[in-house]
Amino acid sequence: MTSGGSRPRRPRGEARRLLIDAAIETFNARGYQASTREIADRADVSETLLFRYFGGKAGLFREAMVEPFTDFVDRFAAANERGARQQEDLFALTLDFVGPLFDLFRSHRGLVAAVWGNASDDGFGLAAVGVEEDIWAAFGKLVEVGRLSPAGRPARNEIATRAIVSMIAGMAVADLAFERGAVPSRDLIVHELAQIATYGRVYWQSTLRAESPS
Repeated sequence: MTSGGSRPRRPRGEARRLLIDAAIETFNARGYQASTREIADRADVSETLLFRYFGGKAGLFREAMVEPFTDFVDRFAAANERGARQQEDLFALTLDFVGPLFDLFRSHRGLVAAVWGNASDDGFGLAAVGVEEDIWAAFGKLVEVGRLSPAGRPARNEIATRAIVSMIAGMAVADLAFERGAVPSRDLIVHELAQIATYGRVYWQSTLRAESPS
């Protein structure tokens, strides 16, 4: 623990990695109200080092929870820049988007709780250091990719993109929405989300009926 005795010297960068790993676990379990002391204790790193590396809890939250999301968005937007992937199979493209984003939200559920659940409104935390602004800016990049999609009208595409990203975030943390022991597999959830995002539920069901033998 951080409170007693001396520790052997750690390899360069290990303390920072331990703090980030501990922050992900703690923010996922406790939300943004988790304290820097809790995180430092979990990492077995001094709280002083936490402040030296990250400046405080908001800076640690940015690096542990927010940057993985913004990095994902930047990669996805770059892959779709100028319609570079528009000729590919639409469902395959959607699956490539839904799967990694679902996994990211599931492994960083504290991000969903803090932003979608407004759990960060402590008056001086995330909003004050621009973390929420960074998240919504990244969200806006996703919306722009969807808005410029060749299918449909831009206004409708924007609404659909916002709904799809929010749906993915919700399902990634929705274990309690299922009965105990009845949570579907990750692959089944991702596949259904991709079907809904690509075709819409009603369209997909009508397609199944049309293809079924009479």
